[in-house]
Amino acid sequence: MMLGQVRIEFILGIVIFGLVIFFIVSRTNVVLSRVLLESKSDALKAKAVNTMTILVEDKGEPENWYTLPDSSVKRVGLANQPYNLSKEKINRLSTLNNCTLLNNFDLKAYRLKIYNSTNLILFCGFDSLEPVTAVVKKYVFIDNNFGNVTLELWG
Repeated sequence: MMLGQVRIEFILGIVIFGLVIFFIVSRTNVVLSRVLLESKSDALKAKAVNTMTILVEDKGEPENWYTLPDSSVKRVGLANQPYNLSKEKINRLSTLNNCTLLNNFDLKAYRLKIYNSTNLILFCGFDSLEPVTAVVKKYVFIDNNFGNVTLELWG
């Protein structure tokens, strides 16, 4: 037996052990980063669904918010009845500077579009080069005419 010498099998074992540990750590980082991205995406999708539900199913608080000054509006809702939107409420949003009443929903980067059967009647939000993370589209009636509402979020 010779002291102070290391066998090649021992060195090979240490190198292979180190490579396995490196591989496990790098794969864990990839998986965790994907999980974080998916979690952020899911949170945006949930916010989009909640916001869209309030807009197309709720009358707002107070119900006549579209006739009141901005400071009196607690919640914006566009419906006269669920999925039957009021043209007056939509017009009120279109007269505001970039739909400032929608700031109560705490949407950071968004685009809200409302179409009647053929034309865009309301555009709120921003254009962006970033890819859209969450899209919710609902088919509605606007004063008993067919239309749709699309909400896009990114960030």
